[in-house]
Amino acid sequence: MDIDINDLRSAVTVISFLTFLGIVGWAYGLKSSKKRFEEAANLPFTDVEAERAELGLSSREGQGTTS
Repeated sequence: MDIDINDLRSAVTVISFLTFLGIVGWAYGLKSSKKRFEEAANLPFTDVEAERAELGLSSREGQGTTS
C-alpha cells in the first residue's frame, strides 16, 4: 500500500477538523465551565478593584477626567 502526499494531507485535514470540533465542544458545551471562564475573564480587573478597596475608594472615584 503506497501512501502518497495527498493521503497524508487528507489525514491531517481530518485530524485538524476533529481537533477544532473538540475545542468548540469544550468551550461551548460545558456549562459548568461558564463560571470559571467568567472568573478568568475578570482577572485583569481584580488587582485594580483590590487596590481601590485597600485605599477606601469606591469603584467610581478616580475614574473621572482630569481637568
